[in-house]
Amino acid sequence: SFSMGNRDANMRVTKVCLFVLLVSSFLLNSLCAEGRHIEAKLAKKPKGTIKTLKADNGDIIDCVDMYKQPAFDHPLMKNHALQLEPTLHKYGAKSDNAMLESLFDMSWKKHGGCPEGSVPIVRHFLTDQKIIRKNLSRIADPASNNNGHQCAVIFFQNGQPTMQAARATITIWNPHLKYQNSDFSLSQIWITAGSGSNLQTIEAGWQVYPRRTRSPGPKLFVFWTPDSYASGCYDLTCSGWVLTSNQYSPGMSLQPSTYGGQQSELAMDIERDQRTGNWWLYLWGTPIGYWPPSIYKGGLLATSGSDTLSWGGEIYDSSGSNGFHTLTQMGSGHFPREGYTKASYVRDLFYTDSSRNSYAATQNQLLGLAPAPNCYNYQFQQRSSELYFFYGGPGCN
Repeated sequence: SFSMGNRDANMRVTKVCLFVLLVSSFLLNSLCAEGRHIEAKLAKKPKGTIKTLKADNGDIIDCVDMYKQPAFDHPLMKNHALQLEPTLHKYGAKSDNAMLESLFDMSWKKHGGCPEGSVPIVRHFLTDQKIIRKNLSRIADPASNNNGHQCAVIFFQNGQPTMQAARATITIWNPHLKYQNSDFSLSQIWITAGSGSNLQTIEAGWQVYPRRTRSPGPKLFVFWTPDSYASGCYDLTCSGWVLTSNQYSPGMSLQPSTYGGQQSELAMDIERDQRTGNWWLYLWGTPIGYWPPSIYKGGLLATSGSDTLSWGGEIYDSSGSNGFHTLTQMGSGHFPREGYTKASYVRDLFYTDSSRNSYAATQNQLLGLAPAPNCYNYQFQQRSSELYFFYGGPGCN
């Protein structure tokens, strides 16, 4: 996962493994990240807090006045009109609140939940420890110069910033981290536009990173950067991303899948609102919040759309071996060849064009990257006429 943002806000951390196709020769370059250490700050109760609740796992949830949430502290959000509901959700999963409740730890609601007009914000317990900040750079040889990051990722490139939505259903796991206090493992969707210092991203998925979240297990996260990771933010740890749900929030704990058993799937749609330009996040068809166009400072994600979509997993290895000698797991911690119920997968791969038509991404449209295939790899499988992207692995000794 990525991190940064508002220098006055506590954020940071990391993520991303994207890659870029160099046209004439189809040369695939990894866009992994440089790790930087940033001092984290102690989390404080957000202003506008009406009520504070505690989940069974120790997470603290602050119920914050919707109109006083951190997003509106952003200097580009001063005149923002809060959009309570999206204009239209034409594609994607149908709303399934029962499925959502089964995925999230809802124990914090035992004491009544958040009052109407407020949103639940997970309080981050960041101390003086350091977390990883990512700055993307094009790396000619990702195997030898990846700054500790390894990926197993696929991407769809459109060539023009016209894509208006991306969709995926991703299995949730609780991968083992070799170094619990410094490594991380994640799975996500990237929606990106531009390149170089103009790279902009919209990101969402799940992450296991106790150093950032201060509690173990997979957590829902969102991330964004308007300027190739020079700034940006995770979750609601600084201003920018707008939360509208009274029930679900980035930073909340998720129920992982069982190896060889029940699979916990997170259906995600990220769709640009045709009227407002806000990029809405839907979980199992339920809108929970959005990335407003103003935070992209007039860039492509504010004015046009996305030119590249990516799906997959990433780990960060803090040992200094660049991910070649670590037992930090990606996905389920098992190789893709083990298949359904045993390996992590992404399915339901769709994108929406400028005419608001939705298409399934086909295997021949997708390019993949796994710089350390003996540690983490990927594989396509066709199941019941649907394309599955299996990925991950146990790491390497």
